[in-house]
Amino acid sequence: MKSPYSYMLTLAVVLLAYAFSEVLGGSGSLCSLLFGIVLGNEKEIYRILRMERPSTTVVDAGLKRFESEIAFLLRTFFLVYIGIIVSIGDVKTILVGVILSFILLLSRVAAVRVATARCSELAEERPVMSVLLTRGLAAAVLATLPMQYAAQNPVFSQIAHLFVNITAMVILATAIIASVSIPLLRRKVQRV
Repeated sequence: MKSPYSYMLTLAVVLLAYAFSEVLGGSGSLCSLLFGIVLGNEKEIYRILRMERPSTTVVDAGLKRFESEIAFLLRTFFLVYIGIIVSIGDVKTILVGVILSFILLLSRVAAVRVATARCSELAEERPVMSVLLTRGLAAAVLATLPMQYAAQNPVFSQIAHLFVNITAMVILATAIIASVSIPLLRRKVQRV
């Protein structure tokens, strides 16, 4: 019989694996990633190893719900963190962020056209696919990397805030582009 809180035990095992990997000089993050890959692909692993699957699954609805709550918490944390350390006083930084967002839009339009060139079924979906270019958690996390290395390298300490500011502007501008474009494209399709 499974406990309704078995996902908490799974989380504890992940944290122990993370700590054990770090103590041994490895990467706790990669250990956690590997742990998640194994959990998420248990059916395939049993099939590859030609083992009989137990009647109960390890990854149940409780764990998936818990994972989605943690993912929401982490996304929110990083975006709020970026918002706290951003400085919008420099107009040049805002301008660079907006210009980069439009460069992303143009490259997305070109990539969508190339990727769907031979697929006539997707022709009417191309405009929507082109404007769905929002940036979020990945960009926010990567923007903080120069801040982490600022103590070891003076170059990073000089450009760390620039990275964060430009990234925040790109996240905002791409969200605005997508938010404004989708309703406009929907109205255009409804008229036709």
